Amino acid sequence: MKILFRALCCCSAVCITAACSSTAHIVIRDNADYGFTAEFIPSSLLEKNVTHLLKQKTEQAEGESVFNVQELKEALTKSGITVKEITVRGAIGLRLACTVPRNHDLFKDVIHYNMNERNVTVSLSPKSIASFLKMLPQESRDFIDMLMAPLFTGDIIPAAEYEELIGAAYGKKIAAELRTSEFVLTIDVPYKVQAAHITPVGTVTVQAKTGNTSRALVRIPLLDLLCAVDTIAVQLR
Repeated sequence: MKILFRALCCCSAVCITAACSSTAHIVIRDNADYGFTAEFIPSSLLEKNVTHLLKQKTEQAEGESVFNVQELKEALTKSGITVKEITVRGAIGLRLACTVPRNHDLFKDVIHYNMNERNVTVSLSPKSIASFLKMLPQESRDFIDMLMAPLFTGDIIPAAEYEELIGAAYGKKIAAELRTSEFVLTIDVPYKVQAAHITPVGTVTVQAKTGNTSRALVRIPLLDLLCAVDTIAVQLR
């Protein structure tokens, strides 16, 4: 499980330095494993800048991925997670697809599903992220620290100030890409959603699916997510 958190946190962290396709998809089922897919596709500018920084700070060869596919697969399988796919793209891109037991420690502080009352709350909190980071190996923490995201460092920095910091450290083009980037989370639930709400930032829309199911599409501005002080909570009732 530590290796999975390493992958998820590193992938989330690299998003701060430029725009990229950053998505996650959670499928919640009754009395069955949850489906989880995450995909992080960096822009060419992001790939170039982070690769250059990694080359300066580590012995990593050009184009070599920061993720070890075999290590990830073995760790996930050992922890009771069924791996369907792990694909690396360039130095920092990654696609991960797996199924997770509904009572697995991985999601216990993130997904709260009341099957009887038919409601789901998905919580993204700085506290949860901090606890994840404590489990990471030193080299992963060094990589994340290099990217200076307040969500990971524990610092309290307004979004505008953080954007200026990124501009000074990595250039105005990267800061501009960050300003327009979003994290997109798709949540499938096994019931018809009557009301959807997100706090304190972001938008959520619901689409009816075939059968007695619904899909929620959550969009969170990346700057707000990376500078979050409070828990971002999505409620589907």
